[in-house]
Amino acid sequence: MSSVRELEARYYRNSIDDHAVFDATVRRYLSPGARVLDAGAGRGIHNPYDYAHLVDRLVGVDLDPEVRANANVHSAVVADLANLPFADHSFDLVFSKYVFEHLRRPAVTLRELRRVLRPGGHLVFHTPNRYHYVAIGATLTPQRFHVWFNERRGRAAADSFPTAYRINDRRTISGLAARTGFGVDRLDLIEPKPDYLTFHPAAYRAGVVYERLVNRWDVLRDLRCVIVGDLVAS
Repeated sequence: MSSVRELEARYYRNSIDDHAVFDATVRRYLSPGARVLDAGAGRGIHNPYDYAHLVDRLVGVDLDPEVRANANVHSAVVADLANLPFADHSFDLVFSKYVFEHLRRPAVTLRELRRVLRPGGHLVFHTPNRYHYVAIGATLTPQRFHVWFNERRGRAAADSFPTAYRINDRRTISGLAARTGFGVDRLDLIEPKPDYLTFHPAAYRAGVVYERLVNRWDVLRDLRCVIVGDLVAS
């Protein structure tokens, strides 16, 4: 039987990279005078970036006080995304990576993010799709399993947070955007290589088959792994 490494080399020499899609979307709106908010910035160690030198002001906000140690931002604020300590229209761009799946009050949060965005500003986010097998598995298993599984993947227990998946499908995002003052510029549903299934070659093969199916047929796009969204403040 082929190893996972051999399967990956065979099938994914040129794979879709959802992180690269998110990064390219964010960079589209970076400019020397831009004011930018990283919503749910955390410690900034798992998904580091180099945006600070490209903009005028980059602020990170998170409920976790560890955000103050985030080296990616100019300044950090400890606050709830649903109650931000910023004036109306403070930012030209808000971006959020792997945060939307944790929101308990997504409509309230979106309205608050819209409030701090200038008209015409963009909200760019990267989040799991609730209809993918990984998110379904996460929904059906307890938090202690998520902690255990993520530790096996090299993520500290302190970085595994409970998920809600209340704004994690294309239709819900579109509906909430319309109700909270946003238009949908773009929603990309992406199925990358099956990194969650590297624990066994048979599981990885099944992931390859799944990836080929959902990427080939657009009618199956709502079963793809992640959503990279670009909303514009109306």
